[in-house]
Amino acid sequence: MKIHPLRVGRTKVPFGQFYGGLAGADFDEFVTDKDHFIWVPIHAYLLEHPTVGPVLVDTGISPEQTEHVEYYRGSIMEHVMDVDEYDLPADETLTAQLVRLGHKPQDVRAVIITHFHEDHVGGLNLFGHAPVYLGAGEYAAREEKVFGLVPLAYPPSIAAITDWRPIEFTGPAVGGFGGSADLFGDGSVIALPTPGHSPGSTSVLVDHRFLLTGDALYTIRHLAVDDVRAIQVGKEEQYIDSIRRIQWLRRAIPDLLIVPAHDDTEYGVRLTAGLVAGELSEEDLRWAKDWERETFDEAIRLNPARLPHFIPDPDGGPVGRVS
Repeated sequence: MKIHPLRVGRTKVPFGQFYGGLAGADFDEFVTDKDHFIWVPIHAYLLEHPTVGPVLVDTGISPEQTEHVEYYRGSIMEHVMDVDEYDLPADETLTAQLVRLGHKPQDVRAVIITHFHEDHVGGLNLFGHAPVYLGAGEYAAREEKVFGLVPLAYPPSIAAITDWRPIEFTGPAVGGFGGSADLFGDGSVIALPTPGHSPGSTSVLVDHRFLLTGDALYTIRHLAVDDVRAIQVGKEEQYIDSIRRIQWLRRAIPDLLIVPAHDDTEYGVRLTAGLVAGELSEEDLRWAKDWERETFDEAIRLNPARLPHFIPDPDGGPVGRVS
């Protein structure tokens, strides 16, 4: 099955949000930090399923969300999120990305969302005609208030969807996961529970070759959870447990390629570029595995030379980059 990464803009995030989870920082600190921003890509994925048809995993952001004050007016997100948090060029909208591959939004036969965060469901209203699959835990928590202030699922971003398909993970164990869900009955698209980042976060195993993690892993480096960890607003113990299970899956499937949604590392850039045509070459596969061997040891600890560090903007601006 062909799998196409779709770059749907980028988001500006505090360095500490991605990498401050072992630094003793807390949520308030990274929300108020305006001096250590980085840009990271936002990816959705189009699966060319041979019988179902085009299937999307996540939907990125929408042009409406870039009009920040108007879109989030009356919500706490109007004030907590920066007005320039999202950047979405016209040629990177989800519709433009689908057209590039010969599809219109109405051609999509099903959507799988990894979780309800805004940079993963921003384009969801384009697919009111399609069933939307998501973890049952995520669906059950959709109206729960984050910090007691805003629903997990921002109502305007999901208003068009009527056919929700909550996933129960009652299928066989896979790697470190005690349950799974074969979404289309042919073993090609298997949902796995990776809660922690959100209540019912879900990762998607495609053809037993690619694991689309959503934000269960922000980048491939986060696989080394004892060395690199994101700040958690949910249950950190669940977040860590989910990564441990992904580690076991990687051991069980040696050729597995882990594909996080926001990976700005050399690994993420090359992997998504290699998959533009829908299939990874043997050369790119060898390169990815060599990169992993140079980055992680057998215990999945990170090569100290590849620990992330914030590099300030040389002109003194607030947005830097990661080493």
